[in-house]
Amino acid sequence: MIIDGETMEPIEIKQFCEHLQRRNYSEHTIENYGRDLRLFFAGIEKTPRRVSWRDIDHFVQQQSRAELAATTINRRLNAIKHFFDYLITERRKLTTNPVKPSHVLRLGRPLPKKLSQEQVKRLFAQIKNPMDHALYLLMLRCGLRVSEVAKLRLSDIDWEQKSLLVEQGKGRKDRVVYLSADVITSLKACLELRPSSVPGDLFFWNQKQKNRTLSAKGIQKKMERYAKAAGIKASCHSLRHTFASNMLEEGAEVASIKELLGHSSIESSERYAKLSNQRVKQMYLHTIKKVIEKTRV
Repeated sequence: MIIDGETMEPIEIKQFCEHLQRRNYSEHTIENYGRDLRLFFAGIEKTPRRVSWRDIDHFVQQQSRAELAATTINRRLNAIKHFFDYLITERRKLTTNPVKPSHVLRLGRPLPKKLSQEQVKRLFAQIKNPMDHALYLLMLRCGLRVSEVAKLRLSDIDWEQKSLLVEQGKGRKDRVVYLSADVITSLKACLELRPSSVPGDLFFWNQKQKNRTLSAKGIQKKMERYAKAAGIKASCHSLRHTFASNMLEEGAEVASIKELLGHSSIESSERYAKLSNQRVKQMYLHTIKKVIEKTRV
């Protein structure tokens, strides 16, 4: 805050930091809160009472223009919000907080993690059960969601066309996925063991109670046990991620990945492209070779 040409710190900031000390906040947190608050008030010539949501909005825009990370901006917003909460509840000086939920920046989702070839081998070395092998291989080779595997029906599989129909997947969009040779072999081995008591037309079954359906939760729990036995971190969804990443690294187009995964938008599929460092490397080596031929030094 600037008054008569001099920078001054609102007394409330000092009182707020003392309040945090009494509440046993760490010195590191108190120091960060104080610094973030001083930064905010240094940019406006207002007392806390006169700060409005528009000032907060301007602050967020200013920080974004400075290309600061969303996590940094949100941390500073958190400090400001706590400060005004303190003025409202502890000091009774204000009635409303100028920091609104809409000011908080949405954080980008973390990139999905694929399994390495070695991790895949270690995982499937633990999966001896024919049915389990087939259902997890469907995720790895076809990118199916765990819920789609649980709902798979005999009538969904076209053995002649080597494909299967995924009905009413996420976003209520039907799609066709294709079956690799090892998936077909595994599915047929599983089919030979399928009990006649399996409900309806479902392909997979509950192995403990054969007259009951297999739940998505049950599939996930079994994956947790297999991953633990293999000594790796893996989930049903990581098999789907691995499928998408492997396809991209071998040259598949993002638009094709979108159709195979059943994504509603191309943006969802483009996230996988960021994982395909091998493909970027191949593109670079191929292209730079042509560049060198034309611009030898």
